[in-house]
Amino acid sequence: MTLAQRPVRIFLVGSEFFGTAGGIQRVNCMLLQMLADFSITTPTDVEIFSFADQAGARPAAALAPLPRSRWHAFGRSRRVMAASVAWRLMRAEPDLVLFTHANLIRLARLVRGLRPKAKVAVLGHGIEVWKTLPSPIRQFMLKADAVIAPSVFTRNKIVEMNSVYPSRVSVLPHGLDASWKVVERAVGSRTGDCLLSVTRLGLADTYKGIELVLRAMPAVLTLHPKATYRIAGDGNDRTRLQKLASDLGIENQVEFRGEVTGAELHALYSQADLFVLPSQKEGFGIVFLEAMSYGLPVVAARSAATPELVRHGITGMLVAPEQPDTLAETLNSLLSDEIRRGALGDAARQRVQKSFQFEHFSQRWQRWLVEVLPEPVYLARQTAAFAPLDSPVPEFEGSAA
Repeated sequence: MTLAQRPVRIFLVGSEFFGTAGGIQRVNCMLLQMLADFSITTPTDVEIFSFADQAGARPAAALAPLPRSRWHAFGRSRRVMAASVAWRLMRAEPDLVLFTHANLIRLARLVRGLRPKAKVAVLGHGIEVWKTLPSPIRQFMLKADAVIAPSVFTRNKIVEMNSVYPSRVSVLPHGLDASWKVVERAVGSRTGDCLLSVTRLGLADTYKGIELVLRAMPAVLTLHPKATYRIAGDGNDRTRLQKLASDLGIENQVEFRGEVTGAELHALYSQADLFVLPSQKEGFGIVFLEAMSYGLPVVAARSAATPELVRHGITGMLVAPEQPDTLAETLNSLLSDEIRRGALGDAARQRVQKSFQFEHFSQRWQRWLVEVLPEPVYLARQTAAFAPLDSPVPEFEGSAA
């Protein structure tokens, strides 16, 4: 069978798909959804290799849109994963091997050794690629056929810290998954004094800025005594943060909701008036898109990739990192001005509708696949899936405030 006759073959090698609900896992699942879209116009065989998901039964419902797929999971066994990838490389010839985390690109040596004609690409998300990578990982990244970043900031960090040629790093912004709907809020559904954060509360995640918000809350409550601050998420730093809230005398106005279900999360977004997350190290920030899709103004830090999503004074407000007084002033200003909150929230919702729904994510990635895969997929260029977007990627690059 010639290349033009057989399906495109893609190996998707990820850290985790279904075990937890973090940002990387959600992006991996969106890539599966995107490949299902791509396979409609271009017959595609997909093999999925998951490092952290538990070995065992195939997640049938999640993979139903990809009937030609194979699923391999390894329960965090590097040895078993490497052996499985090597075995499948000997049995099948992929056109593309996409590593969805930089730490997995060590396996590229197997690809180069067993299938030297296969294209190799790696997706860098954020802080894991903002540093000089260990020599083996860095060398494989330098030799990759393509590198993908979700933001201009992350692309620039990859180039700066690891000497990757800028022309080889594509910026493909994330979006919301296919099940997420942009919400038109009913008038009167907000109380005017509810702040919301959605994040992990781990000791490794202190950069998310929850402590900063807690330290700003006493000044917020001075002007808005009925204000409440809700935090959705859990982790091993929760106890310390709860004690801090108690020490600040605001424990009755702060609600630690812990892990929430999908329905509970949607309810929290519906009830909130402001979304606040002054994180200093966001490589993209899908959670900002979620809040914006509910018409919530976002208060965030002017740091890392955040200004590429949150336009200062248009879809939200950006504050200097690590300044609780400035944060409190911004929160008080917005809580006192319903008209301004509404204008920022409407603009935020429109920005998501225009550029960051799943269809935009899928189209951006499908365009990239057409460019990187062998020529037989040229037929996909003529399909509706590749019609021009209302908001192309270059507009995203210029969006930083």
